[in-house]
Amino acid sequence: MDHEPNLRSEHSEIRSFVLFRNTTEREVDVYWVNYSSKLIHYTTLLSQAECMVNTYVTHPWVFKDKQSDERMHVRHQPVYLPEPWYTNFTSAGRLTRKEINIHFPVRTLKENCLWRIVALLADEEESSLWSLEIPRMLIQELAVRKKNKVRKK
Repeated sequence: MDHEPNLRSEHSEIRSFVLFRNTTEREVDVYWVNYSSKLIHYTTLLSQAECMVNTYVTHPWVFKDKQSDERMHVRHQPVYLPEPWYTNFTSAGRLTRKEINIHFPVRTLKENCLWRIVALLADEEESSLWSLEIPRMLIQELAVRKKNKVRKK
């Protein structure tokens, strides 16, 4: 991952059993971060869908909105690091999967507006941003977000 070169899977010693659940109204791509910091697409979860994953404690997972490429969160964090399998026992002593809810990040009103504008102008040229009647600072932020979105495709 270009912006997080230190985020990568390490050794595969302690197992973890999770159940990823998409609690958003959008399709979410689930990615495993491999040993070279590359995102490996694991699956796409429809709204309210879930999938069982057998993984390891030192293997990071990332979640993105399929349409906008925006990072979704787990426990208000952009990266999920699994917990050891032995922490997943019920009070009756039965082993269970750790349920992990994928949700929207908490954002400011400004961030929400910028994401919405980038989505609306996805097919427009960058020069069309300058015709918007909004502060120059916001146009510059929009241009950066739009450029990053195009670069990832």
